[in-house]
Amino acid sequence: LVDKAVFDWSPGAAVAGAMAYLVLGWVVYDGICRVFGRKPDGSVGGDLKVGIGVFVYTCVAAWIACHLFAGRAAFLLTGAMLATVMSANVLMVIIPGQRKVVAALRAKQPVDPNLGKRGKQRSVHNTYFTMPVLIAMLSNHYGMVTQHRLNWLVLVLLMLAGALIRLFFVLRHKAPPRWEIAAAAIAILAGVAWLVAPPKSDPAPAVAAIPVSFAQVQAVVGERCAMCHNAQVVSKNIQLHTPELIASHAQQIYQQAVVLKTMPMNNATQITDAERALLGRWYEAGAPPR
Repeated sequence: LVDKAVFDWSPGAAVAGAMAYLVLGWVVYDGICRVFGRKPDGSVGGDLKVGIGVFVYTCVAAWIACHLFAGRAAFLLTGAMLATVMSANVLMVIIPGQRKVVAALRAKQPVDPNLGKRGKQRSVHNTYFTMPVLIAMLSNHYGMVTQHRLNWLVLVLLMLAGALIRLFFVLRHKAPPRWEIAAAAIAILAGVAWLVAPPKSDPAPAVAAIPVSFAQVQAVVGERCAMCHNAQVVSKNIQLHTPELIASHAQQIYQQAVVLKTMPMNNATQITDAERALLGRWYEAGAPPR
């Protein structure tokens, strides 16, 4: 949860903040549905207003999460917030509404039509939340997404593309394929891919010409990486406490610490950009073991 470069707070406060984030997600969402989803006559409606309100709140929530929590945690929490809303829709609106309808039918009393309308509205929302939740939950595999300087915007765009894809498949059952919707989703994904692509930055000629010794590499890895990758603590089944192990994992070091910059986790050991560049020059020179 905690990345001090994003927001410096205690683990306990971060946990409390995460729980509040999930609870507020449901409270605000439910409030939007009840306030903006009510017609002047008191019936359930206003789908466009509710949709806009939910989208705006999701954008705001993603921005808040990415400015309070570590990138990976921010993406997971946003996905968990929407998943919590989906679960609460079923447990607190859809199922209770169905029970009231069944009870009214059994008692041969008039059925409140708003119960069905409200249940359908929340069910439709759950349909469109499915892909955004899946995207947010899988995001931890892609450091260039969660660690991007505009990660909140990347998250919003990815979730929007997911919702559009879901919309495309829903509408296929009602009318001819809406290819413009699919094209919009593809365009958003292409734009995100361009935005998060790791830049190819060539070092200054004077810096690039300086050879990197293996001793320098070992010093950086020993100080920044080995505390979580050693004989006693073998995170992700990787050990980096000997020269042989460092050399054998050169590609993973380059990928995780230099290109994606996902390691060290939340930069807990405060590795510097200069040290990342040094590791990069070592690998690009062939990762000599000595």
